[in-house]
Amino acid sequence: MSDPVFERYKEALKQGHVAALAGRSKEALARYEEAAKLADHRALPYVSMGSVLLRMGRPREALEAYDRAIARGPEELAAHKGRVAALTALGRRADADAARAEIVRIEALTAERRSRQDAEAVEAARGAGPEGLLGAALDAVRAKDGRGAVTRLVAAAQGYLAAGQLDAALDVCQRAVVLAPGSPTVHLAMVRCYLAREWPQRAVERLVLLDDLLTLQPDDVARATLLTICRQLAAIDPRLAAIAGGSGEASAQRATIGP
Repeated sequence: MSDPVFERYKEALKQGHVAALAGRSKEALARYEEAAKLADHRALPYVSMGSVLLRMGRPREALEAYDRAIARGPEELAAHKGRVAALTALGRRADADAARAEIVRIEALTAERRSRQDAEAVEAARGAGPEGLLGAALDAVRAKDGRGAVTRLVAAAQGYLAAGQLDAALDVCQRAVVLAPGSPTVHLAMVRCYLAREWPQRAVERLVLLDDLLTLQPDDVARATLLTICRQLAAIDPRLAAIAGGSGEASAQRATIGP
């Protein structure tokens, strides 16, 4: 697509978004159709059309638009989610369930792909040591790849720990916490740093926090690691024993012992 055509495409798309937000559905639809003609290979105009058509009470046409979007972007989640809404509106429950299953499949595939890419990037940078991983993390931050940055920071922290550079490992973990305060992987890395520094009480507090996080956002792998560590450290603090035992008494222990 030449630059002038691309600029016209972006402007049509922008005007469509503005009209849609203002509730001018017919105008929005016209602008999205214009954008689609300028860049027929792109999925976004068709996704946007589907959204407007749904709001206009035209689910059959919306479904057609979403199908066109998927033909151009097979893993375009917004289009698949739109299909679910359109199929539901049409009363096609079995097809809607199948569309939901496809969303789950795509999300799992995307997560697996990202995990593999992260692992490959970390392995490629590992030869340069933790400094190389830290540099790669900073590059990922600049590229607005938060997930990749966190993965590289955790790997850098592990490298510093293995080298006995405990302050550097803790510093890297703190950077990772800023980027991903809800990441179980980051909190587990912090626990390892605290234990290496012989700060058991800080490790306990971090483990209790992680238990709370995993209650809100379950993660079976992180939960298994948490339980293993809590069993190993159960004698340090009754809260860890409660978590390790899975008795449901951890909250009560926190209430009586305090944070």
